[in-house]
Amino acid sequence: RLQVALQIAPPCTSERHYEHLGRCCNKCEPGKYLSSKCTTTSDSVCLPCGPDEYLDTWNEEDKCLLHKVCDTGKALVAVDAGNSTAPRRCACTAGYHWSQDCECCRRNTECAPGLGAQHPLQLNKDTVCKPCLAGYFSDAFSSTDKCRPWTNCTSLGKTVEHHGTEKSDVVCSSSLPSRKPPNEPQVYLPGLIILLLFTSVALMAAIVFGVCYRKKGKALTGNVTGNSNSTFISSGQVMNFKGDIIVVYVSQTSQEGAAAAAAEPVGRPVQEQTLARRDSFAGNGPRFPDPCGGPEGLREPEKASRPVQEEGGAKA
Repeated sequence: RLQVALQIAPPCTSERHYEHLGRCCNKCEPGKYLSSKCTTTSDSVCLPCGPDEYLDTWNEEDKCLLHKVCDTGKALVAVDAGNSTAPRRCACTAGYHWSQDCECCRRNTECAPGLGAQHPLQLNKDTVCKPCLAGYFSDAFSSTDKCRPWTNCTSLGKTVEHHGTEKSDVVCSSSLPSRKPPNEPQVYLPGLIILLLFTSVALMAAIVFGVCYRKKGKALTGNVTGNSNSTFISSGQVMNFKGDIIVVYVSQTSQEGAAAAAAEPVGRPVQEQTLARRDSFAGNGPRFPDPCGGPEGLREPEKASRPVQEEGGAKA
């Protein structure tokens, strides 16, 4: 009796195998391609990929794949150079995003003033704009700038001159106002005014007192008396309070005898000369009207001063 034994090969269900000529053969590993398939007597022949080529899976490909070219003229840049087992990855440069409509890079949308770009920015994604919150602003069109906080004027030693908005920053003044009390300058002003008034009143009182005393005081006179045995005062000048200078010429007699009498006669009156220039008693200052004597004090005396008589001459 004839018995036939059949051997049934297991099916090639693994991702690392392929079926060929009724047998299950090995695929090529990543980075290699299938140069020759298996036979009934030999296994698969695999060779490595060349430069700028790759295969990233177990395969039975007869050649490797070329890496992508990241063209900078199309706003592309290589983010991963790749190798024999991994592909090169390209992406749009900053400010651009990949558009499926044209299979190309497009410029990102710019956010208007008052809106800021949402961070973090996503590669190959268009800009997401959002309104600035209170205390923040954006004053320019930008696809990358987010909203910025208002300037803190106090930290800079300044005050707020204009408040900020979602589109403009705060405007600070040049410097802080003076910290001195606002009423401080007024503390010294009344005292200064009182001091000036007191000084003015005291000065006017001194002037009025001087004028009154000059007019009502005793006149300075020179009365010359004597006899044959007296010695008279020598020649000199006497000034009265009106400012007139009286020049007195006085003779001298004594008991020296007839010679003395012959040289200078006894009984010669004293003469008075009023100089044309009238100076005040205090000096060469101007004369003031008499505020104490009323209208009469403003008039000049009608008669000149009487000459001083020498009493000795009468007795002689």
